[in-house]
Amino acid sequence: MPTKALLFIVLFCCVSELTAQAGHRALRRGDKAFKDKNYTEAQKEYDAALQSDNSARGNYNLGNALYEQGDFIEAAKRYEEAASLSDDPEIRASAYRNLADARYQQQQFEEAVESYKQSLRINPDDKETKYNLSKAIRQIQQQEQQQDQQQQRNPQDQQEQDQDQEQQNGQGDPQQGDSGEQSQNDQQQQQDPSDQPQPQDGEAADQEGQTTTEGQPDANKQTPRMSRTEAERQLDIAAEAEKQTMRRLQQGNQQGCNSEKEY
Repeated sequence: MPTKALLFIVLFCCVSELTAQAGHRALRRGDKAFKDKNYTEAQKEYDAALQSDNSARGNYNLGNALYEQGDFIEAAKRYEEAASLSDDPEIRASAYRNLADARYQQQQFEEAVESYKQSLRINPDDKETKYNLSKAIRQIQQQEQQQDQQQQRNPQDQQEQDQDQEQQNGQGDPQQGDSGEQSQNDQQQQQDPSDQPQPQDGEAADQEGQTTTEGQPDANKQTPRMSRTEAERQLDIAAEAEKQTMRRLQQGNQQGCNSEKEY
C-alpha cells in the first residue's frame, strides 16, 4: 500500500475519532445542562453533537430539550429521527412515546394514539404509555361529543336567528288588526262623521237645535241624529196635538150650530 494512502487512512481515522470524541463531549455537556434545567444550553450542546454525529441518542436528547421549552413541533421531528435511526428497542419505544406526547400537546390526538400504539408494539408492558394512550382516546371521544352537540345546536341556533330576523324585519309594520287598521278607521271616521257612534236613547239627542249665545246655530256643531224612540215619541206628540185640534174644531162647529144668536 502506498505511503500516501496509508497516511490518508490514518489521518481520516484520527479525524473521525476526534470528531466522535467532540460529539460525545458535547452530549455530556448537554446532559449536564439538561439535568440543571438549563434547556437552552442543553439544546445548544445537542446541536453541536449532532453536527459531529447524527445519532439516535443526540436526536432523542435534543427532542427532550425542545419539548421542555414548549417547542413541540421541532421536538416531534427529533423523536421521529431518533426512532428511525436507532436499533435499540428501548430507545425506539421511548422515542415513539415522546413523539406521541409531543403530538398530544399539539392536540393532534389521533396521531398521538398511533404513536403510543407504535411504542406499545415494541414495549407492551409500559404502563405509562398505556395510561397516556387512554388519555388520548378520551380526548378524541370528547371532541366527537362536542362536534355532535354543535351539530345539534346549529339547526336550533339557525332557527332562532331566523325568528330574530323575522321580528326585526317586521318591526314598525302594523300587525293585523293593530294600529294600521285603527289608523285607517280613524281616517274613515274623520271623513264621514255620520259613521261615528251615536248617543243612546235619552242622552244627547235632546240637544238638537242648540244655538250659540248670539242665537244663531253653531255651524261647528254636528246635529246629532234623532233616535228611533225619540222619533216615535215626537210622532205621538204630533198625533195627539192633531187629535186635540180636530176636537176643538168639532166643538166649535157644534157650538155654531146650536147658537141662538140671530143675524
